[in-house]
Amino acid sequence: MKVVVKDPIQLRMILIQKGFSQRNFSKSVGMSENYFNQIINNKKNPSPIVAKRIAEQLELTFEDLFIIQ
Repeated sequence: MKVVVKDPIQLRMILIQKGFSQRNFSKSVGMSENYFNQIINNKKNPSPIVAKRIAEQLELTFEDLFIIQ
């Protein structure tokens, strides 16, 4: 099983609404901008822990942003 971003466009819009750039957000959750970009574009799958950190930083639930395939 793998964790996948549910809707990459929605995630980008949420970042903007919360005042984050991809660079600033990735630093705030402790990952490289490149890795975070790959997660958004579904080229890499985050671990459940990383996905949870992303959701928590955006004040959302895991299920708001990710699905498990």
